Amino acid sequence: MREIYIDNSMSLRHLFFPQTLKLPDSKFNHHISINLYFLQPTLHVDGLIESGDILTHIWKTGIKKLIPKYFIPKTILILGLGGGSNTLLVRRLYPKAKITAVEIDPFMVEISRKYFGTGKIKNLEIIVDDALDFAANLTPNNHYDLILVDCFEGKYIPHKLEDLNFMQQLKDHSRYTLINRIHWYDHYLPTINFMRSLSTRFVFVTARTVSNLIISLV
Repeated sequence: MREIYIDNSMSLRHLFFPQTLKLPDSKFNHHISINLYFLQPTLHVDGLIESGDILTHIWKTGIKKLIPKYFIPKTILILGLGGGSNTLLVRRLYPKAKITAVEIDPFMVEISRKYFGTGKIKNLEIIVDDALDFAANLTPNNHYDLILVDCFEGKYIPHKLEDLNFMQQLKDHSRYTLINRIHWYDHYLPTINFMRSLSTRFVFVTARTVSNLIISLV
Protein backbone atom coordinates (compact mmCIF):
# COMPACT_ATOMS: atom_id res chain seq x y z
CA MET A 1 0.00 0.00 0.00
CA ARG A 2 1.45 3.37 -0.99
CA GLU A 3 1.88 6.09 1.61
CA ILE A 4 -0.09 9.32 1.54
CA TYR A 5 1.75 12.11 3.34
CA ILE A 6 -0.44 14.40 5.40
CA ASP A 7 0.91 17.70 6.73
CA ASN A 8 -0.77 18.08 10.12
CA SER A 9 -0.49 21.87 9.95
CA MET A 10 -3.06 21.78 7.13
CA SER A 11 -5.78 20.95 9.64
CA LEU A 12 -5.63 24.62 10.73
CA ARG A 13 -4.62 26.30 7.47
CA HIS A 14 -7.42 24.92 5.37
CA LEU A 15 -9.98 26.43 7.75
CA PHE A 16 -9.08 29.80 6.25
CA PHE A 17 -7.28 29.10 2.98
CA PRO A 18 -7.87 26.39 0.37
CA GLN A 19 -5.18 23.72 0.42
CA THR A 20 -4.41 21.22 -2.30
CA LEU A 21 -2.88 17.80 -1.71
CA LYS A 22 -1.35 16.36 -4.85
CA LEU A 23 -1.32 12.57 -4.83
CA PRO A 24 0.55 10.09 -7.03
CA ASP A 25 -1.01 8.59 -10.14
CA SER A 26 -2.51 5.13 -9.98
CA LYS A 27 -2.88 2.51 -12.70
CA PHE A 28 -6.38 3.73 -13.54
CA ASN A 29 -6.40 7.40 -12.55
CA HIS A 30 -4.04 10.33 -13.09
CA HIS A 31 -3.59 13.90 -11.87
CA ILE A 32 -5.20 13.09 -8.52
CA SER A 33 -5.58 15.84 -5.95
CA ILE A 34 -7.69 16.70 -2.92
CA ASN A 35 -8.79 20.24 -2.19
CA LEU A 36 -9.36 21.02 1.49
CA TYR A 37 -11.43 24.00 2.52
CA PHE A 38 -13.46 24.43 5.72
CA LEU A 39 -13.02 20.73 6.51
CA GLN A 40 -14.75 19.74 3.25
CA PRO A 41 -12.50 17.59 1.03
CA THR A 42 -13.09 17.47 -2.71
CA LEU A 43 -11.44 14.83 -4.88
CA HIS A 44 -10.24 15.84 -8.35
CA VAL A 45 -9.07 13.30 -10.92
CA ASP A 46 -7.76 14.48 -14.27
CA GLY A 47 -9.61 17.76 -13.79
CA LEU A 48 -12.95 16.12 -12.92
CA ILE A 49 -14.60 16.37 -9.50
CA GLU A 50 -15.20 12.78 -8.34
CA SER A 51 -16.13 13.29 -4.69
CA GLY A 52 -17.25 16.19 -2.55
CA ASP A 53 -20.27 18.43 -2.07
CA ILE A 54 -20.97 18.82 -5.79
CA LEU A 55 -21.13 15.08 -6.40
CA THR A 56 -23.24 14.61 -3.27
CA HIS A 57 -25.71 17.18 -4.65
CA ILE A 58 -25.86 15.39 -8.01
CA TRP A 59 -26.69 12.03 -6.46
CA LYS A 60 -29.07 13.51 -3.90
CA THR A 61 -31.00 15.20 -6.72
CA GLY A 62 -31.19 11.96 -8.69
CA ILE A 63 -32.34 9.87 -5.74
CA LYS A 64 -34.86 12.47 -4.59
CA LYS A 65 -36.45 12.79 -8.05
CA LEU A 66 -36.22 9.18 -9.25
CA ILE A 67 -36.72 7.03 -6.15
CA PRO A 68 -40.19 7.11 -4.51
CA LYS A 69 -40.16 8.47 -0.97
CA TYR A 70 -41.93 5.37 0.31
CA PHE A 71 -39.24 3.06 -1.07
CA ILE A 72 -36.57 2.23 1.52
CA PRO A 73 -33.82 0.03 0.03
CA LYS A 74 -32.33 -2.63 2.25
CA THR A 75 -29.52 -3.61 -0.12
CA ILE A 76 -27.54 -1.12 -2.21
CA LEU A 77 -24.82 -1.75 -4.79
CA ILE A 78 -22.49 1.10 -5.77
CA LEU A 79 -20.35 0.64 -8.87
CA GLY A 80 -17.55 3.21 -8.73
CA LEU A 81 -16.63 4.21 -5.19
CA GLY A 82 -14.31 7.10 -6.02
CA GLY A 83 -13.82 9.14 -2.86
CA GLY A 84 -17.01 7.72 -1.40
CA SER A 85 -19.43 10.67 -1.48
CA ASN A 86 -22.16 8.50 -3.01
CA THR A 87 -21.62 5.88 -0.29
CA LEU A 88 -21.76 8.44 2.53
CA LEU A 89 -24.94 9.90 1.03
CA VAL A 90 -26.87 6.63 0.84
CA ARG A 91 -25.75 5.79 4.36
CA ARG A 92 -27.34 9.03 5.58
CA LEU A 93 -30.49 8.49 3.53
CA TYR A 94 -30.86 4.78 4.30
CA PRO A 95 -29.02 4.11 7.59
CA LYS A 96 -30.16 0.49 7.87
CA ALA A 97 -29.19 -0.58 4.35
CA LYS A 98 -26.43 -3.05 3.61
CA ILE A 99 -24.08 -1.42 1.10
CA THR A 100 -21.69 -3.09 -1.33
CA ALA A 101 -19.27 -0.79 -3.16
CA VAL A 102 -17.21 -2.01 -6.11
CA GLU A 103 -14.12 -0.03 -7.14
CA ILE A 104 -11.51 -1.07 -9.72
CA ASP A 105 -8.77 1.16 -8.29
CA PRO A 106 -7.32 0.14 -4.90
CA PHE A 107 -5.82 3.61 -4.50
CA MET A 108 -9.30 5.16 -4.68
CA VAL A 109 -10.38 2.84 -1.88
CA GLU A 110 -7.45 4.05 0.20
CA ILE A 111 -8.28 7.69 -0.53
CA SER A 112 -11.94 7.17 0.40
CA ARG A 113 -10.93 5.74 3.75
CA LYS A 114 -8.27 8.31 4.63
CA TYR A 115 -10.06 11.48 3.53
CA PHE A 116 -13.78 10.73 3.28
CA GLY A 117 -14.38 8.34 6.17
CA THR A 118 -15.72 5.30 4.34
CA GLY A 119 -13.73 3.09 6.70
CA LYS A 120 -16.13 4.10 9.49
CA ILE A 121 -19.32 3.21 7.62
CA LYS A 122 -21.18 0.29 9.18
CA ASN A 123 -22.63 -2.45 6.98
CA LEU A 124 -20.36 -1.45 4.09
CA GLU A 125 -18.40 -4.00 2.08
CA ILE A 126 -15.84 -2.62 -0.38
CA ILE A 127 -14.77 -4.96 -3.18
CA VAL A 128 -11.84 -4.21 -5.48
CA ASP A 129 -13.02 -5.45 -8.87
CA ASP A 130 -13.94 -4.39 -12.38
CA ALA A 131 -17.65 -3.43 -12.45
CA LEU A 132 -18.16 -5.39 -15.67
CA ASP A 133 -16.65 -8.55 -14.19
CA PHE A 134 -18.60 -8.11 -10.96
CA ALA A 135 -21.89 -7.81 -12.83
CA ALA A 136 -21.08 -10.79 -15.04
CA ASN A 137 -20.64 -12.97 -11.95
CA LEU A 138 -23.93 -12.04 -10.29
CA THR A 139 -26.20 -15.00 -9.60
CA PRO A 140 -30.00 -15.17 -9.26
CA ASN A 141 -29.48 -14.87 -5.50
CA ASN A 142 -27.72 -11.51 -5.90
CA HIS A 143 -30.47 -8.92 -5.97
CA TYR A 144 -30.20 -5.27 -4.92
CA ASP A 145 -32.95 -2.81 -4.15
CA LEU A 146 -30.86 0.03 -5.55
CA ILE A 147 -27.80 0.20 -7.82
CA LEU A 148 -25.82 3.39 -8.37
CA VAL A 149 -23.47 3.42 -11.37
CA ASP A 150 -20.75 6.08 -11.11
CA CYS A 151 -17.83 4.57 -13.02
CA PHE A 152 -15.23 6.97 -14.34
CA GLU A 153 -11.57 6.53 -15.17
CA GLY A 154 -10.29 10.07 -15.05
CA LYS A 155 -12.69 12.21 -17.08
CA TYR A 156 -14.35 9.44 -19.01
CA ILE A 157 -16.59 6.42 -18.68
CA PRO A 158 -15.02 3.26 -20.15
CA HIS A 159 -16.91 2.25 -23.31
CA LYS A 160 -17.33 -1.30 -22.05
CA LEU A 161 -19.53 0.04 -19.24
CA GLU A 162 -21.93 1.52 -21.80
CA ASP A 163 -22.65 -1.93 -23.23
CA LEU A 164 -26.37 -2.75 -23.24
CA ASN A 165 -25.76 -6.29 -22.01
CA PHE A 166 -24.03 -4.81 -18.96
CA MET A 167 -27.02 -2.54 -18.40
CA GLN A 168 -29.36 -5.51 -18.75
CA GLN A 169 -27.41 -7.45 -16.12
CA LEU A 170 -27.80 -4.57 -13.69
CA LYS A 171 -31.51 -4.19 -14.39
CA ASP A 172 -32.06 -7.92 -13.96
CA HIS A 173 -30.49 -7.76 -10.49
CA SER A 174 -32.07 -4.60 -9.11
CA ARG A 175 -35.31 -2.81 -8.37
CA TYR A 176 -33.86 0.60 -9.30
CA THR A 177 -30.70 1.29 -11.31
CA LEU A 178 -29.41 4.88 -11.48
CA ILE A 179 -26.57 5.90 -13.81
CA ASN A 180 -24.55 9.11 -13.49
CA ARG A 181 -23.50 10.90 -16.68
CA ILE A 182 -21.87 14.27 -17.31
CA HIS A 183 -24.10 16.30 -19.60
CA TRP A 184 -22.13 19.36 -20.70
CA TYR A 185 -19.22 20.48 -22.86
CA ASP A 186 -17.42 17.59 -24.56
CA HIS A 187 -19.44 15.05 -22.53
CA TYR A 188 -22.78 16.22 -23.93
CA LEU A 189 -22.74 14.32 -27.23
CA PRO A 190 -21.45 11.02 -25.74
CA THR A 191 -24.28 11.16 -23.19
CA ILE A 192 -26.86 11.83 -25.90
CA ASN A 193 -25.50 8.92 -27.92
CA PHE A 194 -25.59 6.69 -24.83
CA MET A 195 -29.26 7.52 -24.25
CA ARG A 196 -30.05 6.82 -27.90
CA SER A 197 -28.43 3.43 -27.51
CA LEU A 198 -30.31 2.79 -24.25
CA SER A 199 -33.63 3.63 -25.90
CA THR A 200 -33.28 0.69 -28.29
CA ARG A 201 -33.77 -1.73 -25.38
CA PHE A 202 -34.85 0.15 -22.24
CA VAL A 203 -37.37 2.64 -21.00
CA PHE A 204 -35.77 5.23 -18.76
CA VAL A 205 -36.38 8.52 -16.99
CA THR A 206 -33.88 11.22 -16.06
CA ALA A 207 -33.12 13.87 -13.46
CA ARG A 208 -30.90 16.83 -14.31
CA THR A 209 -28.51 19.07 -12.47
CA VAL A 210 -26.55 21.89 -14.08
CA SER A 211 -23.74 19.59 -15.18
CA ASN A 212 -24.99 16.02 -14.85
CA LEU A 213 -27.78 13.67 -15.77
CA ILE A 214 -28.96 10.79 -13.62
CA ILE A 215 -30.65 8.08 -15.69
CA SER A 216 -33.01 5.56 -14.09
CA LEU A 217 -33.75 2.32 -15.94
CA VAL A 218 -37.47 1.56 -15.72
